Amino acid sequence: MNAFLVALLILSLPYQNFGIGICKLSTEEDFNLASQVGFEWTRSGVAWAAIQINLWGYDFYWKEADEMVNSSIRHNITLLWTLAFTPWWCSSKENASYEDDDYYTYPPNNISEWYDFVKIIAERYKGKITAWEIWNEEDTGYFWKGSVEQFVELMRYAYMALKEVDENNTVVMGGLALDDPGVGGYNPHFLEEFLELGGGEYVDVYAFHVYGNTLSQRYSYMEETLKKYNESKPLWVTEFGASTYRGGYSQFGQAMYIISGLIKMKNMGIEKVMIYELRDSGTNVSNWDDNLGIFRADYTPKLAVYFIFIYLRLFYFGM
Repeated sequence: MNAFLVALLILSLPYQNFGIGICKLSTEEDFNLASQVGFEWTRSGVAWAAIQINLWGYDFYWKEADEMVNSSIRHNITLLWTLAFTPWWCSSKENASYEDDDYYTYPPNNISEWYDFVKIIAERYKGKITAWEIWNEEDTGYFWKGSVEQFVELMRYAYMALKEVDENNTVVMGGLALDDPGVGGYNPHFLEEFLELGGGEYVDVYAFHVYGNTLSQRYSYMEETLKKYNESKPLWVTEFGASTYRGGYSQFGQAMYIISGLIKMKNMGIEKVMIYELRDSGTNVSNWDDNLGIFRADYTPKLAVYFIFIYLRLFYFGM
């Protein structure tokens, strides 16, 4: 059978990807491309700080969020919405200004403002978004400058608001970095401290992130820690990626890393995996962060796109 006929056969196959998603879709083009590849989930969202802005005559600015939700519906891609990042006017950072570069990483100075926002956005998108991830890499000071106790409170109020709007909402604890980002500090005991304080009462799903050769180690840590506290809730990986920056993975290496990781996580019983990310965030070939996409910044595909496309279709037949 020649290559053309093989391609036609693969294109004709149905697919069912069992919760494999892609991070950071924002534009209509993003959603269209993701749908063509075969993704049925995305971990995306607009920060609280970018919606409830209290600036320039606006209390709330919904345009970007509404467009994202509408695109997800048009392309039949389910949203895991990240609820995170405090507005300047509600930040507990001393003398916070909207011009500061880190006000959003501080806990809100009034937890009722957080509760009100979560309830407002959940009501606005009721029936359109049913999975909500609370914050991001809160075990690092880079994204969370509050205490573990304050994070438990954040989770509790988000959980209450989401369940009051729709008891079927799924509340995901923000994906743990499980690593030191090198900036802002890292608490390697965050999860244990969270569970000691009773935080598990406000979680439906636990999440963590995977980069590099860390999957087995991080999975074992999550499993053992949760078991210690009698937690048997599902595990999701809400960031999983490999950078093609100079000195990192080749395009082929990135593709193999992603596919082999997806197979391993399926065997581990991890329910959902969000590949990070759709396209490169920049063009500096020497920068790790700029080159995590499966598409380049100009939307040209890397090799990983073709491997994932085929994998999602072969997956239907029990691969």
